[in-house]
Amino acid sequence: MKKIYLDIEENHSSPDLEGLVRDFRSAGIEVSPLTENSWGDMAQALVLTDRQATADMASGRLSVEGSAIALQGKTACVGYEPPGAGVTLSHVDMIVQGFEELDVEFFRRVYQRCHGIPWTIALTDRLALRESVPDDFDVFYDMYRQPGMTDYMPGLSDDKEEERETFCAYIRRMYAFYGYGLWTVAEKSSGRVVGRAGLENGSFQGQSVPVIGYMIGAEYQRQGYGQEAVRAVAEYAFCELEMERIYGFVHKKNQNSRRLIQRVGFRRIEERCRMAVQMAGRTFEKDIAGYVCVNTKALYFPGKSITIGDE
Repeated sequence: MKKIYLDIEENHSSPDLEGLVRDFRSAGIEVSPLTENSWGDMAQALVLTDRQATADMASGRLSVEGSAIALQGKTACVGYEPPGAGVTLSHVDMIVQGFEELDVEFFRRVYQRCHGIPWTIALTDRLALRESVPDDFDVFYDMYRQPGMTDYMPGLSDDKEEERETFCAYIRRMYAFYGYGLWTVAEKSSGRVVGRAGLENGSFQGQSVPVIGYMIGAEYQRQGYGQEAVRAVAEYAFCELEMERIYGFVHKKNQNSRRLIQRVGFRRIEERCRMAVQMAGRTFEKDIAGYVCVNTKALYFPGKSITIGDE
């Protein structure tokens, strides 16, 4: 994202918006008023508007004579609905009602989601957690089929193309709807994919709960990558998603995983329970040990050890 085009009624401006504009410019992002001539230069731009006609233009529902918008496809667009102004917008990627708590990263992520660019979730000392992309599938498919990898979690079928379709559907739907899911874990130094880690939707005692999931490829195990990735997921859940607690459900015989999750700060709540666990859209039922990690940052995370996003 290189540019922000503003199309805001003058009486809807505010000090918070002016401060946000300064932040954009400090981040090297050009900010300009939207004009009819702007529509030919939207490849790396986002529009911020309080007008429905502009939102329709950005979504491709209207066209501008002589512009290149029809060739560029959809333009990222954030709609602004000032409280009390009676503005109700549709056909936008995101709606905001104020700018006080927004930052450059928020708008960058709206732009990325619009154009199918994977979000960088967190950076640790050695790892990068990011949203998965279709090109990750072949690595994961081979990883899941390594000996011992699916002893304690659901495996994949022999129909590789069907599994590819399921994987691609998962990353299209899960991230956009929930804002989380299982992410790709890669080495920062080499870019090699070493596993998956993230958050899934599960249930415990009849309640819907966020559940942590993780898998490190056989050749990358016993290097501390699992603990580093799980800690990053937990910190992201607490610091960025503002979750109060997250759960982990581990096969009772998986001693390595049980030790890992406890080192990160999870405490055991059930020694053994027969329950269905979901991971990447698949359900399996086995004897599980249940754990919970509560958002007590001073206890588990005395100082944030990850970088959120691309900072």
